[in-house]
Amino acid sequence: MKKAIHRHLGIIIALLFLVGAIGTVVAQDAHNVFAGQVILLSKIPPTYFNTKDGFVRFLRQNKITVLHANAENEWDFKSMAFFRKPLGDYEVEMVFFDVTSGKGPDAKEFKDSFTQYTQDRQSRSLLGRAILTRPRFDANRKYIVEVQSHGKTVASGSFETKGATQAQLDEQKRIDNEMQKMQKSMEELQKKAQEQENQQKEKEKNKDAAAGDSLF
Repeated sequence: MKKAIHRHLGIIIALLFLVGAIGTVVAQDAHNVFAGQVILLSKIPPTYFNTKDGFVRFLRQNKITVLHANAENEWDFKSMAFFRKPLGDYEVEMVFFDVTSGKGPDAKEFKDSFTQYTQDRQSRSLLGRAILTRPRFDANRKYIVEVQSHGKTVASGSFETKGATQAQLDEQKRIDNEMQKMQKSMEELQKKAQEQENQQKEKEKNKDAAAGDSLF
Protein backbone atom coordinates (compact mmCIF):
# COMPACT_ATOMS: atom_id res chain seq x y z
CA MET A 1 0.00 0.00 0.00
CA LYS A 2 1.35 3.40 -0.98
CA LYS A 3 0.60 6.43 1.15
CA ALA A 4 1.28 10.12 0.69
CA ILE A 5 0.21 13.02 2.87
CA HIS A 6 -0.29 16.61 1.73
CA ARG A 7 -1.71 19.78 3.32
CA HIS A 8 -3.80 22.06 1.10
CA LEU A 9 -5.71 25.05 2.46
CA GLY A 10 -8.54 23.68 4.57
CA ILE A 11 -7.87 20.03 3.80
CA ILE A 12 -5.24 17.57 4.92
CA ILE A 13 -5.11 14.82 2.32
CA ALA A 14 -3.92 11.27 2.73
CA LEU A 15 -4.01 9.27 -0.48
CA LEU A 16 -4.30 5.51 -0.10
CA PHE A 17 -4.29 3.01 -2.93
CA LEU A 18 -5.36 -0.61 -2.74
CA VAL A 19 -2.98 -2.06 -5.29
CA GLY A 20 -5.24 -4.53 -7.04
CA ALA A 21 -5.91 -6.29 -3.73
CA ILE A 22 -9.69 -6.52 -4.04
CA GLY A 23 -10.75 -9.13 -6.56
CA THR A 24 -11.96 -7.93 -9.96
CA VAL A 25 -15.40 -9.58 -9.71
CA VAL A 26 -16.01 -8.31 -6.17
CA ALA A 27 -14.86 -4.78 -7.05
CA GLN A 28 -16.85 -4.74 -10.28
CA ASP A 29 -20.06 -5.50 -8.38
CA ALA A 30 -19.48 -2.51 -6.10
CA HIS A 31 -18.65 -0.30 -9.08
CA ASN A 32 -22.02 -1.07 -10.63
CA VAL A 33 -24.03 -0.64 -7.41
CA PHE A 34 -22.45 2.66 -6.39
CA ALA A 35 -21.61 4.15 -9.79
CA GLY A 36 -21.53 7.94 -9.67
CA GLN A 37 -21.39 8.10 -5.87
CA VAL A 38 -18.86 9.28 -3.29
CA ILE A 39 -19.32 7.27 -0.11
CA LEU A 40 -17.90 8.41 3.21
CA LEU A 41 -16.74 5.48 5.33
CA SER A 42 -16.11 4.93 9.02
CA LYS A 43 -13.12 2.72 8.21
CA ILE A 44 -10.92 1.59 5.34
CA PRO A 45 -12.13 -1.51 3.42
CA PRO A 46 -10.16 -4.72 3.91
CA THR A 47 -8.26 -6.13 0.95
CA TYR A 48 -10.14 -9.42 0.85
CA PHE A 49 -13.79 -10.52 0.99
CA ASN A 50 -15.08 -14.08 1.28
CA THR A 51 -18.18 -13.53 -0.85
CA LYS A 52 -19.00 -11.74 -4.08
CA ASP A 53 -21.25 -9.27 -2.33
CA GLY A 54 -18.89 -8.78 0.62
CA PHE A 55 -17.53 -5.48 -0.66
CA VAL A 56 -21.02 -4.08 -1.29
CA ARG A 57 -22.22 -5.15 2.15
CA PHE A 58 -19.15 -3.60 3.78
CA LEU A 59 -19.76 -0.27 2.04
CA ARG A 60 -23.43 -0.23 3.04
CA GLN A 61 -22.69 -1.14 6.65
CA ASN A 62 -19.89 1.40 7.06
CA LYS A 63 -21.33 4.29 5.07
CA ILE A 64 -21.67 7.49 7.10
CA THR A 65 -23.32 10.81 6.34
CA VAL A 66 -22.54 12.67 9.57
CA LEU A 67 -19.00 13.62 10.60
CA HIS A 68 -18.27 14.42 14.24
CA ALA A 69 -15.37 16.69 15.12
CA ASN A 70 -12.31 14.98 16.60
CA ALA A 71 -10.19 16.16 19.54
CA GLU A 72 -8.55 18.78 17.31
CA ASN A 73 -11.97 20.08 16.22
CA GLU A 74 -11.38 18.80 12.67
CA TRP A 75 -13.30 16.26 10.59
CA ASP A 76 -11.45 13.12 9.59
CA PHE A 77 -13.00 10.69 7.13
CA LYS A 78 -12.32 7.98 4.60
CA SER A 79 -14.11 7.88 1.27
CA MET A 80 -14.56 5.87 -1.90
CA ALA A 81 -15.65 7.33 -5.20
CA PHE A 82 -17.13 5.08 -7.92
CA PHE A 83 -17.24 6.04 -11.59
CA ARG A 84 -19.69 4.84 -14.21
CA LYS A 85 -16.83 4.11 -16.59
CA PRO A 86 -13.03 4.36 -16.62
CA LEU A 87 -11.91 7.98 -16.78
CA GLY A 88 -8.98 7.38 -19.09
CA ASP A 89 -6.92 9.67 -16.88
CA TYR A 90 -4.96 9.63 -13.64
CA GLU A 91 -6.00 13.03 -12.32
CA VAL A 92 -9.27 14.16 -10.76
CA GLU A 93 -10.33 17.09 -8.60
CA MET A 94 -12.08 16.62 -5.25
CA VAL A 95 -14.26 19.71 -4.87
CA PHE A 96 -16.17 20.68 -1.72
CA PHE A 97 -19.23 22.93 -1.54
CA ASP A 98 -21.23 24.25 1.41
CA VAL A 99 -24.93 23.74 0.70
CA THR A 100 -26.32 24.58 4.13
CA SER A 101 -28.42 27.45 2.81
CA GLY A 102 -30.50 25.20 0.56
CA LYS A 103 -30.56 23.52 -2.83
CA GLY A 104 -29.92 24.73 -6.34
CA PRO A 105 -26.85 26.08 -8.17
CA ASP A 106 -26.94 29.41 -6.33
CA ALA A 107 -26.85 27.65 -2.96
CA LYS A 108 -23.50 25.92 -3.64
CA GLU A 109 -20.71 27.83 -1.95
CA PHE A 110 -17.24 26.66 -2.99
CA LYS A 111 -15.05 25.84 0.01
CA ASP A 112 -11.97 24.01 -1.20
CA SER A 113 -10.56 21.48 -3.64
CA PHE A 114 -7.53 19.28 -4.14
CA THR A 115 -6.09 17.08 -6.85
CA GLN A 116 -6.13 13.33 -6.39
CA TYR A 117 -4.77 10.57 -8.61
CA THR A 118 -6.30 7.27 -9.61
CA GLN A 119 -4.36 4.03 -9.56
CA ASP A 120 -4.44 3.79 -13.35
CA ARG A 121 -6.37 5.10 -16.34
CA GLN A 122 -8.85 2.21 -16.21
CA SER A 123 -9.79 2.67 -12.54
CA ARG A 124 -13.47 2.97 -11.74
CA SER A 125 -12.96 3.73 -8.06
CA LEU A 126 -10.81 5.90 -5.85
CA LEU A 127 -10.07 5.38 -2.16
CA GLY A 128 -8.82 8.22 -0.02
CA ARG A 129 -8.81 10.01 3.29
CA ALA A 130 -9.18 13.69 4.11
CA ILE A 131 -9.20 15.90 7.18
CA LEU A 132 -11.28 19.06 6.90
CA THR A 133 -9.77 21.90 8.91
CA ARG A 134 -10.94 25.27 10.19
CA PRO A 135 -11.70 27.99 9.41
CA ARG A 136 -12.48 26.90 5.84
CA PHE A 137 -14.89 24.27 7.18
CA ASP A 138 -17.20 24.64 10.18
CA ALA A 139 -19.49 22.56 12.39
CA ASN A 140 -23.20 22.01 11.89
CA ARG A 141 -22.97 22.62 8.15
CA LYS A 142 -24.05 20.60 5.11
CA TYR A 143 -21.56 19.87 2.35
CA ILE A 144 -21.32 18.02 -0.92
CA VAL A 145 -18.14 16.63 -2.41
CA GLU A 146 -17.78 16.19 -6.15
CA VAL A 147 -15.16 14.26 -8.06
CA GLN A 148 -14.53 16.20 -11.26
CA SER A 149 -12.66 15.02 -14.32
CA HIS A 150 -11.86 17.69 -16.91
CA GLY A 151 -14.48 19.94 -15.31
CA LYS A 152 -17.23 17.30 -15.42
CA THR A 153 -18.68 15.77 -12.25
CA VAL A 154 -18.24 11.99 -12.36
CA ALA A 155 -19.24 11.19 -8.75
CA SER A 156 -20.71 13.06 -5.80
CA GLY A 157 -21.78 12.61 -2.20
CA SER A 158 -23.11 14.62 0.72
CA PHE A 159 -22.45 14.84 4.45
CA GLU A 160 -22.97 17.00 7.54
CA THR A 161 -20.45 18.17 10.11
CA LYS A 162 -21.19 18.16 13.83
CA GLY A 163 -19.41 19.74 16.77
CA ALA A 164 -18.73 23.15 18.25
CA THR A 165 -19.00 25.95 15.68
CA GLN A 166 -16.12 28.33 15.11
CA ALA A 167 -18.18 31.09 16.74
CA GLN A 168 -18.63 28.92 19.84
CA LEU A 169 -14.94 28.08 19.96
CA ASP A 170 -14.02 31.76 19.59
CA GLU A 171 -16.43 32.68 22.38
CA GLN A 172 -15.02 29.98 24.65
CA LYS A 173 -11.51 31.21 23.88
CA ARG A 174 -12.58 34.76 24.78
CA ILE A 175 -14.09 33.54 28.06
CA ASP A 176 -10.96 31.53 28.85
CA ASN A 177 -8.79 34.60 28.19
CA GLU A 178 -10.99 36.73 30.45
CA MET A 179 -10.82 34.09 33.17
CA GLN A 180 -7.03 34.00 32.87
CA LYS A 181 -6.90 37.79 33.17
CA MET A 182 -9.14 37.68 36.24
CA GLN A 183 -7.01 34.94 37.78
CA LYS A 184 -3.87 36.96 37.13
CA SER A 185 -5.46 40.07 38.66
CA MET A 186 -6.51 38.09 41.75
CA GLU A 187 -3.01 36.71 42.12
CA GLU A 188 -1.53 40.23 41.84
CA LEU A 189 -4.00 41.56 44.45
CA GLN A 190 -3.16 38.70 46.79
CA LYS A 191 0.53 39.38 46.28
CA LYS A 192 0.09 43.09 47.06
CA ALA A 193 -2.02 42.29 50.13
CA GLN A 194 0.66 39.90 51.37
CA GLU A 195 3.36 42.51 50.79
CA GLN A 196 1.34 45.12 52.70
CA GLU A 197 0.77 42.66 55.54
CA ASN A 198 4.48 41.87 55.69
CA GLN A 199 5.34 45.58 55.68
CA GLN A 200 2.86 46.21 58.51
CA LYS A 201 4.34 43.35 60.54
CA GLU A 202 7.83 44.73 59.92
CA LYS A 203 6.73 48.20 61.11
CA GLU A 204 5.18 46.76 64.26
CA LYS A 205 8.31 44.70 64.92
CA ASN A 206 10.54 47.77 64.51
CA LYS A 207 8.17 49.79 66.73
CA ASP A 208 8.29 47.16 69.47
CA ALA A 209 12.07 47.00 69.22
CA ALA A 210 12.33 50.79 69.52
CA ALA A 211 9.99 50.79 72.54
CA GLY A 212 12.13 48.10 74.19
CA ASP A 213 15.30 50.10 73.62
CA SER A 214 13.75 53.18 75.21
CA LEU A 215 13.32 51.30 78.50
CA PHE A 216 17.07 51.02 78.85
